[in-house]
Amino acid sequence: MLDDASNDGTTDIVREYANKYPEKITAIINPVNMNGRYIKEVIRQIRTKYFAILETDDYWCDENKIQTQIDILENNPDCSMCAHNTLRNYVNQNTTENYLNSPTKIYTLPKKKLTNRYYIEPHISSRVYRTSCINFDEIENKNLLVYDVTSMFYFLTKGNLYYIDKVMSVYNYTQKGVYSSQTSYKNRYIAAKGIYELNKTLNYRYNYLLARFFATRINLNFVTAFKIKNCKNTIELDEMYQQILNKFEEKYLRICDKKPIISFKISIGKNKKLVFELSREKSLWK
Repeated sequence: MLDDASNDGTTDIVREYANKYPEKITAIINPVNMNGRYIKEVIRQIRTKYFAILETDDYWCDENKIQTQIDILENNPDCSMCAHNTLRNYVNQNTTENYLNSPTKIYTLPKKKLTNRYYIEPHISSRVYRTSCINFDEIENKNLLVYDVTSMFYFLTKGNLYYIDKVMSVYNYTQKGVYSSQTSYKNRYIAAKGIYELNKTLNYRYNYLLARFFATRINLNFVTAFKIKNCKNTIELDEMYQQILNKFEEKYLRICDKKPIISFKISIGKNKKLVFELSREKSLWK
């Protein structure tokens, strides 16, 4: 169990359970908040056959959730993960809705395109993963195992998804979280960049799927989306992805600090001055 410098008493609860069940629970207590960046290192330390991620504001609401999913994975060795429906709770609006409306069945990696018929994204609080499916040697950026979209797709390349149409977790949408507090442009950029990095990690073997996924996140026009989907040269493909991301960042995200480093004025007449400034742009959003 990882406690990311909680200040609400969670740290004491984590330590209590770790002391009570030392053979089952290892407590990792961060002295300062890392905004979830340490999760990827925790995943590397996993020694159990299966694992699940539960973020700060979310919770499980079915006492049989974990056992149900483990039983399914034990009986379906071709599945890399098991997930279920989630209740999305809009905290500030006092309303709720189901996260998904998809039937209980096994979902496989699409052969041609991403549609709701073949591909779904259950909330991360609902997923139980098969640990043996992770190949750390091929994953340079460990964050890919943390992001909702990229972790979902990565595990689909390793096996199927067994989905249960039953609510067994609650996602509290507070608009104050790492994701929900950001602008839509930044979230779209982060998702698109993650998809690009996953695509590159997998040597573009699934570009026929991920290109379209990327295009919808960043709202590409048809011609550009067609080019990246059908490009077979991985070097050219990588350059195109980077150029698209750079243009998107430049257009929507690069709000810069232009505070002068040096500033001096020269009088050139009555009540007139010539101003010289030396400044350096620094991105504020990253």
